[in-house]
Amino acid sequence: MDLGWREPGGSLAMHTALSSLLALALLGGVVRIAELPPADAAPRALPQSRELKVLVERYLGADAAGRRSLRAQADRDWPSLPAPSVPALRKELLALARRVGPKLEAGGTHTFLPGEKGKYIATGRPSRVLFLGLHGGGLGSGEAESAAGAMGGGGWGWIYPEVLEKTEHGWTTSGTEEFVVELIDAAKRSGKVDPDRIYITGHSMGGYGAWTLGAHHADVFAGAAAFAGAPSCYYKPGTDPKQGQVEGVVEGVLPNFYALPLEIFQSLDDENVPPHANVFANQALMGWKERFPGGFPYRYTEVSDRQHGPPIEGYRPTLERLAVKPREARPRRFLWQPVRPWKKQLYWVHWEQPEQKALLEVAALADNTLEITTHEGSHDVTGLSVLLGAPLVDLAREVVVRVDGKEAWRGVPVQTLSTLLMTLPRHDALLLFDARVDL
Repeated sequence: MDLGWREPGGSLAMHTALSSLLALALLGGVVRIAELPPADAAPRALPQSRELKVLVERYLGADAAGRRSLRAQADRDWPSLPAPSVPALRKELLALARRVGPKLEAGGTHTFLPGEKGKYIATGRPSRVLFLGLHGGGLGSGEAESAAGAMGGGGWGWIYPEVLEKTEHGWTTSGTEEFVVELIDAAKRSGKVDPDRIYITGHSMGGYGAWTLGAHHADVFAGAAAFAGAPSCYYKPGTDPKQGQVEGVVEGVLPNFYALPLEIFQSLDDENVPPHANVFANQALMGWKERFPGGFPYRYTEVSDRQHGPPIEGYRPTLERLAVKPREARPRRFLWQPVRPWKKQLYWVHWEQPEQKALLEVAALADNTLEITTHEGSHDVTGLSVLLGAPLVDLAREVVVRVDGKEAWRGVPVQTLSTLLMTLPRHDALLLFDARVDL
């Protein structure tokens, strides 16, 4: 889907003086000497529609190693893109990607995965706004029908997935998290859904899913709402979790909400999901907000008389409040704590092998400077790619990338087909980039 995004032009001609190439490589830039064509070789003409179609199909169908190989080949064949060609190429790539893979079926109950797996219910008319409603349940229980019967409406499109295996952590185990991501991609391929207007919500175990999947994929959603469900927590050893001796929230959740609006509803007399986890998470979020000012747009609503039920006014007012604001796909500052090896891109960074539980602070400063700060982990960002584009930086000017206060790269960015391929699987115009710096 082309949302009309246009990035400023500007590229560095890769067939200029060899000294310029050597200088760029020594600075740690996108171009690697091993990937350059012979000095006397002319760059290949840009791929035409038929060749581009085959390339997109091969890339989206490949595993991680195959995709790396195809990107390396693209760097050899097309080491740079002429700036005037980029807008049309972006549009064509997105259109071709929409043809690869299944689309969602409107209305009724369907299965999405081979072998009659991956059940989901679709309700509401086709809409630019899409809500994912996650059902409650636990060990041996939980059906999509329960969420579909309780939620819905608003004039929005609704998708209610069902966990693949019914366990207490069904939304993040047994491949269900990947299934939900595939459902969202399928919705984007339909061409009707606005990637900036996708929201996730749930009740009870579904609230846990909204907390967790919202955090893991904060760049996908415009907002999350958790009702009577909390994030997973660490408890004091040897104690009953219902006693409320919470010691911390599992990694990969709280910091990732820096740029994602979050609504939390908790009743203090809830015996099904005791309030201790959400009370602790609220206090912890306030601590994160103090540590990293300017972020964490969340609202915590606490009552004492709703037990395990929804707000007395129902779900709709909370969701309407959430749905007012579209997603910020390219925030100028965000935090990322990876906990899924296969989640390689968040907003405008791509990490081929993300260090699990590391904590990155990523910021675009006012002077065409991008800054990565490592707060936890090994402080090694090898393999991290910084994705470049408006409004973060002006591609026609020199860009500076700093890591932990030290300059790691300086130069005029190169627009490349390999970067477009790297970010194409998101099926999302604002998460599609054509220039990058590899650290």
